[in-house]
Amino acid sequence: MSNALITRLKKQRELKVVVGKFTFTARRPTDVEMIEIGRGGANWHAMAERFVSGWENVTEDDIIGGGGSDKPDFTPELWAEWCADRPDFWQPIASALLDAYKAHAEQLKATTGK
Repeated sequence: MSNALITRLKKQRELKVVVGKFTFTARRPTDVEMIEIGRGGANWHAMAERFVSGWENVTEDDIIGGGGSDKPDFTPELWAEWCADRPDFWQPIASALLDAYKAHAEQLKATTGK
């Protein structure tokens, strides 16, 4: 039962972020993670790398240029390498994460009054 609840809780934190032709699946940061981010300063690259967990419409050619039309599976390692060279991804993803966090905080405040 608790594993199912954990899975559902994590699923509730998911969001889709569209950047150009790509759609990234990301996870809204938790309160604890936002505290960590706040202490370390907002780093768009680190947020994009850390919280993206999937993608759509990505081909090998998109990643390496001159590659084929095969659609590679998402892995955190491949994402980290590609993301490091794509600063055009960082700000839109980080902004979407921060917006999702703010919306969550506002919803929680409206629900609990705190």
